Amino acid sequence: MTVESCTIFPSKKYNRPAPPSKVAFHGLDLMGAPIQIRNHRFFHPPADATTTTFDQVVEKLKVSLAEALELYPPVAGTLELDQDGQIYSAMGAEYNKGTLFLVEKKEMPYHGDTVDVGPRNDVILPRESSILQVKVTQFSCGTIAVASSLNHQISDLRGFLDFLELWASIARGEAVDYNSIPDDWSRTPGRFFQGLIKESAPKAPAPFSVNSELVTGPSAYLLVPSVATRWKFTKSSLERLKKDLSTSLLQQNPNDWISTGDALAALVCGAITRARENASVPRLEGRSGAEELHEQVAMAADGRDRAPKGDMAGGHYFGNFNPLWNATISRSDLLNATCASASRVAVAIRTALTTELSPEAVAYKISFFQDPQNMVPPGRISWTADMILTNWCRFDLKGPKLNLGWGKPFHATSGSGGSFPPGYSLMTHDHESQETTVLMTVENDGVESLKADVLLNKYATLIPE
Repeated sequence: MTVESCTIFPSKKYNRPAPPSKVAFHGLDLMGAPIQIRNHRFFHPPADATTTTFDQVVEKLKVSLAEALELYPPVAGTLELDQDGQIYSAMGAEYNKGTLFLVEKKEMPYHGDTVDVGPRNDVILPRESSILQVKVTQFSCGTIAVASSLNHQISDLRGFLDFLELWASIARGEAVDYNSIPDDWSRTPGRFFQGLIKESAPKAPAPFSVNSELVTGPSAYLLVPSVATRWKFTKSSLERLKKDLSTSLLQQNPNDWISTGDALAALVCGAITRARENASVPRLEGRSGAEELHEQVAMAADGRDRAPKGDMAGGHYFGNFNPLWNATISRSDLLNATCASASRVAVAIRTALTTELSPEAVAYKISFFQDPQNMVPPGRISWTADMILTNWCRFDLKGPKLNLGWGKPFHATSGSGGSFPPGYSLMTHDHESQETTVLMTVENDGVESLKADVLLNKYATLIPE
């Protein structure tokens, strides 16, 4: 079927104060390349399809999206680059690029998420592409997919969900809650950590480093082809994992405590490390050397809840605020597929998380990323890790806040297809079934070893491709 397209521009309904025309990105916005964050949601058709047709659904989505774009100027705007290499969020009437909105009616029933459900499949987004793109698909069975893609440099997942939840509330006909919309679009996270920000932050916090020259590309190991596998953890299997590791930990050090998330991260890191070791995957530039005793694990974590006054969360900051924290973990513990070793890995993760996500540590990373010594000229900060973890489990990707007016999603994903670097993991959680899905990647040579990992298979089930 033909894919219809149009561009949705901001409405002129709310008469909000005009945003600044340009806002410079903070260093935390520039940690990564302009990749996309994807959110694919799948809905049953409206209960009475005779009175609410698909065309009416699409029209309501367009109108409500236009209103949401008015209330979130950065999403409707564009990215600008000045002569000094500084990237800006450009907003307002002069820069409103709008949102590409695609509609497709398929002649086949819904069979799960697929690559063509998404509005775009670029690995690296061209600067001229719109910040947000949306595709609405109707399957022959009536199922409706609403897929959204946001340029990651404009915001992290928390900011993206704040926008999507606003769009959904408008589509439901609810009054706008202005207290959950930023009143300041500046990329200045330090204003929420007053008294903790330092004028100078010369020491690079792990996993970052400041280079003398411009960083021209990713580390060599990140460019190696990888294979993604997905694993399902039931509520009971996660409870059993935490119990087994906690019991082992009690025998070693009764004063230590780990969370379920710590246990899960420990299991994932161990499985990836063992798969690489068993397959003799080369340790390329960017990974720890063979002679070293530890592996480095970097994990993205939303830092809004770490603001001392609690005034950053709840939609009050739009941008990227995932101050990567780093854990240095014993390689021998990672390679040993026992609960005793995994429990020590979990403690190392808990210790690093507690230390590096303290308000003081988060404030230092803010300071580091706005210190002119590190940021001028731009593009000199890099970071490396053996493994990269992203945990989305706290976010309810198909909850009632994402009901677009005819019921909440029955399924939601972070998109299908795409490429991921080796040693990467993305964790998502279904808040209804209490099942957790973990995407894990390893280099091609290590995938069979990963699938056969004894400790991983004790608690998780491989999801067929």
